[in-house]
Amino acid sequence: MRWSRRAALLIAVAVLAAAGLCGCMSKAKRHLYTAEDLFEKRDLKGAKVELREAIKDDPGLLDAHKALAHVDEYLGDEEGAAREYEIASRLDPADVKLLNKARYYRQMRELESAAGKALDDIKAGRVEEGINTLNGIAADTKHKSARDRAVAALRDAAPLAAQQADALSQAKKYDQAVKTYALAVRAYLMIGEATGKQHLDPKVEPLIRSLDAAAAAGGAQDRAFTILNDVVAFDPDDKVANAELAKAYLARKPPDYGTAADLMERAGAPEAEVKSLRDRAKGH
Repeated sequence: MRWSRRAALLIAVAVLAAAGLCGCMSKAKRHLYTAEDLFEKRDLKGAKVELREAIKDDPGLLDAHKALAHVDEYLGDEEGAAREYEIASRLDPADVKLLNKARYYRQMRELESAAGKALDDIKAGRVEEGINTLNGIAADTKHKSARDRAVAALRDAAPLAAQQADALSQAKKYDQAVKTYALAVRAYLMIGEATGKQHLDPKVEPLIRSLDAAAAAGGAQDRAFTILNDVVAFDPDDKVANAELAKAYLARKPPDYGTAADLMERAGAPEAEVKSLRDRAKGH
């Protein structure tokens, strides 16, 4: 991480303000001064120790809490940074920047809690509820770090949903299996949209095949239609999605041979197969 000169100056100014002009310095302020020196020498862990000692000696020393929050951020200790910004914002409620930082870390904690609950819901079989929660987090958050965490949770959620769908399919509960496979595919779509990817994770392909197989086994292949359309809309070159969507069009009453031919062509089907579908389209 790049060193912030502004952060170093902040600690230095805090020390000068704490020391005052009289030349006398309390034990807590001496620790604060030492922390500033260690910060300048890039010894963040040493600075953190000194700042903790300063706060131990004077829990109300605002500048020590602010400095420790900065150091914790540099060290990647989000829990520590959150705690120190929360304390500092209470000590100086007029400081808008401190309030915003404290609010941001509260939102991060709430997000972690919501994402954890969503994964628990999926494990418990409440797949739709869990996926929708994660989708809401990924879509609504304005912070990149929060969005990244939601995406990470979605990456954990998709395989869990797929496992649930596999179990349902094996139990011949095909209607529920199709719905759950679709939710797993939807999770990968959300990941793609949130990360700006143009192609879906390759893990989606076996899910799409399983989805279509469950739909066919349940005698309702058109149940896969909506999610397959969404996949093709996201990635028009996805061969597996094009091929499976073609099957859904052929399962319609009456079959849509023309659209199926276009999809099979995009899926890379043999020319003779595509021509056969186009010929049948002309006869309808």
